[in-house]
Amino acid sequence: MSVYQVMIVDDEPTSVNLLKMVIEKKYDGFQVAEIAYDGTEAMEKLKGFQPDIVITDIQMQVMSGLELVKRIREKYPEMFCVLVSGYQEFDYAKQAIQYRVSDYILKPIVPSDIKKLFVKLGKKLKQKYYHQRNLLIHRMVNQLPVDENEIEKYFQSNCYYGAIVRRNGILSRFSDRCSSEVFSDINEWMISYGRDDQETLYLCPEEIVCGDYVDIISHQIKKEQPEAEYVTTVILRDAFHREKIGDMIKKLYRVLDESIIIGKKQILIMNTGEEFVSLWDNDYSYLQKLESMVKSRQYDSLKKTVKELLYTWGEEQRTQLWVECRVRQICYMLQRYGAGNGEYRDYEYLMDEAFSNAGDMRQLEEQISDIFFRNMKEETLDVQKVSAEDYFNKIKNYIQRNMEKPLNLQKVSHEMGVSQTYLSRLFRKYEGQSFNNYLTELRMEKAKELLGSQDKVYVKDIATQVGYKDQFYFSRIFHTWTGMSPSEYIEKRGT
Repeated sequence: MSVYQVMIVDDEPTSVNLLKMVIEKKYDGFQVAEIAYDGTEAMEKLKGFQPDIVITDIQMQVMSGLELVKRIREKYPEMFCVLVSGYQEFDYAKQAIQYRVSDYILKPIVPSDIKKLFVKLGKKLKQKYYHQRNLLIHRMVNQLPVDENEIEKYFQSNCYYGAIVRRNGILSRFSDRCSSEVFSDINEWMISYGRDDQETLYLCPEEIVCGDYVDIISHQIKKEQPEAEYVTTVILRDAFHREKIGDMIKKLYRVLDESIIIGKKQILIMNTGEEFVSLWDNDYSYLQKLESMVKSRQYDSLKKTVKELLYTWGEEQRTQLWVECRVRQICYMLQRYGAGNGEYRDYEYLMDEAFSNAGDMRQLEEQISDIFFRNMKEETLDVQKVSAEDYFNKIKNYIQRNMEKPLNLQKVSHEMGVSQTYLSRLFRKYEGQSFNNYLTELRMEKAKELLGSQDKVYVKDIATQVGYKDQFYFSRIFHTWTGMSPSEYIEKRGT
């Protein structure tokens, strides 16, 4: 639980001591970290320390509480300010509103009034800390500069454990709305984050870990993660100090991205100080052979050789990054000589989706071959009997009827008798988005409908009905799409 820092400003020591005693003895989560006996002293102390709340008396000799609040608003606009006074004149109230005072309480101080105040401010501060932590995680993941004082303020545990899990392939380069960042719910005991909805980074405060962290996080991942063809997990065995959070996040992502092998389930457990070394080579001799085939128009041999190369790389358990590099070299070579199916504008997007969604190397072989060499007229007879748009509507109807099941691109394309590449093209053409994005959007719209149509609603049941086995994971995705949690959505519906 976060501890919120309070500064008391009053030129009467008796009032200061009374308020300090009431706060520290009665209200967990709040700490009087600084005291000032006039407004000038308070402004000087604020240069080196910014509390969450400033509680100031209005009537002081050197600088009034109203003047202090005005200066705080100019320099520290996000700080919560509370005015205390024995005066009830309307003019004070008007000025307090003008300076956006968080609250206004009267002397003599009544403990029940303080309790109401701190309950209200506690809720606001919890939201503030939650959003600031999310912002800091975003900056650290994207390797943007962060203030060390901000880390210390908003990550209040001394040490954290870390782990990351990704379903299927590396983050898509052509991200659309379902690739929005996914943050944990404000009430979750473990901080989580995803660059998209296929990934979760976990940060766990040391004090809540009882036992072996590897066992604890493995259980958590197994419990909440959605279905996937394969999963790659990286776990840091040891806790690390909060000042190292950025370094550890960078390390987790590096190890993850350089370890993914298409179709292979992996759990990598590392010590905090252990260095990860990826194996790489620069042998592109196969390109000469392929180039010779292109020049002599041996397209059947070219297609067969590309499939054999992908099969060999799969047998060698080459990483996704390694294979992607080679496949793109082949793509550029085909473009240079005008070979392949000629739809070069689609190559990058389709390859990106193939690598992100392929469940194993066999599926990748089929998709890459389909992208580079297959003629669209070769699609199944079922598709040719009706227009592509009519057939696409059949596909959407199938998805809508089965959204509670663990659907993916492979299962739907197999069920509907078309290739994954063709299905990807249809979604781009008629929906302007990827299959994954469409499915998530469909599920979220259905969830909103269910949440708004029932008198007694259980989030766990709604999650199951729209295809999510864990309600916390569902809540994260729902919040990403709607900007509010399922419980907040229910409350809003009731108002």
